[in-house]
Amino acid sequence: MPLSISSSTLIGIRGAPVEVEVDVATGIPAVRIVGLPDAAVGEARERIRSAIRSSGFTWPARRITVNLAPADLRKSGGSFDLAIALGILAASGQLRLASQRIAALGELALDGRVRGVPGALPLALPLMADQERTLLVPVETAAQLGAHAGVSAHGIATLREAVDLLQGAAPVAHHPSGLDGVIEQGSAVGRMNAPDLSSIRGQPIATRALLISAIGRLPLLLEGPPGVGKSMMAQALHGILPDLTSQEATEVGAIASAAGRISPAPRPPLRTPHHDLTVAGLIGGGPRLTPGELTWAHRGLLILDEIGEFRRDTLEALREPLERRVVRLSRAGRSEEFPATTLLVATGNPCGCGELESSDGSCLCTPRARSRGSLSLSAPIRDRFALRIRLGRPLAPISTLPTGSLTTSAARKVVASARAALPVQEETFKRVNPMLLRALARTHADRISGRGWEQLSTIACVSGLLSGRESIGDTELAEALHLLGVR
Repeated sequence: MPLSISSSTLIGIRGAPVEVEVDVATGIPAVRIVGLPDAAVGEARERIRSAIRSSGFTWPARRITVNLAPADLRKSGGSFDLAIALGILAASGQLRLASQRIAALGELALDGRVRGVPGALPLALPLMADQERTLLVPVETAAQLGAHAGVSAHGIATLREAVDLLQGAAPVAHHPSGLDGVIEQGSAVGRMNAPDLSSIRGQPIATRALLISAIGRLPLLLEGPPGVGKSMMAQALHGILPDLTSQEATEVGAIASAAGRISPAPRPPLRTPHHDLTVAGLIGGGPRLTPGELTWAHRGLLILDEIGEFRRDTLEALREPLERRVVRLSRAGRSEEFPATTLLVATGNPCGCGELESSDGSCLCTPRARSRGSLSLSAPIRDRFALRIRLGRPLAPISTLPTGSLTTSAARKVVASARAALPVQEETFKRVNPMLLRALARTHADRISGRGWEQLSTIACVSGLLSGRESIGDTELAEALHLLGVR
């Protein structure tokens, strides 16, 4: 009688449940795996045969048929090895299952060890919906599930250990070496690389813009000549972002696991891609519809340093994702939706040499070189940056300027409390005096878009929260106009 064990396959960044059905029947000895498997799944028969023999069991000299259902869903990776091996042992009478509700994930080594697979966390999440199901996963995957999802799974190290557990033996306690260290090391590296907010000198307006951007989750564009601290400020912004909630950490951890990485929870992710980034690398794509940098930075910060050096088609692909906070891709009759709630920060020189706006006229760029600066961004892309800050060189040596009064740790607390008090977008307009808005419309209507008015109200509302005011007046609107880049 065919036997079924649950497993899952990775599609983009989510796990799709798969039933592994195994039938061992009389006939010419052979192994046939059906259900649209890729090459890695098709090669599982050799790994499983060796693992079963190395674990002290007998490979059945019979006709073995493995069906991965649903049949129209393409399967990839080595995550089905453990489920197939257990199904073969149970169908051949070498394993007596105490329960029929079993799920298994893991790749088998030739000696019977169970290895982890990329995307283990999103693969396991759909299998944990059934609380009465026995879930077997590699040891390191069980530690990730406990850290992110708060749901326990049985971590196993070998195929023999999995068989003993299913036959009623007590679970073996494992202490995965190195996993906690990797997570802690990732968090420590993020803290060491990010400069403290108080170390930024001579740029009080930009420092204020960092706080407003973090609170309102508003895209930020920093423009100016070389050496004014644009990249340093962008890195400092990551430090003042609040820690992720447990639900957000699980979501981010699943995305990182799909890429074969470990998320440094509970800190938000940070992505700083090189300017040779392609459209598929930014928003996702490719034959398997894999996510891009916007999704890898979900709930965190994406820094596009020297934005003028990025390809124009790559930047133009940001239009819809920045509006809708999701990336929708369709390829060959298949579609996927990836989350992209990402805070975008870009830095750039106004032209190729960075001296376009210098008062002494020292810019020597050709017209072609000037088209590679941040000022050459298209109007739709510039309009999506709610905060557009022009930075100038300080009038005194940096070392003689005073340090900032707000540290990164203190700013993080300010951002967290202000976010909790920030109203939704529909309510921000109600806090602004309508008489002031009409006055602004008479003088700036031709320089502010419809999206810009929404950004203006949000910036003014955040400015009021930082100043301790509930109503929005002239001071907050004037600051919002300046930060919006309306001159």
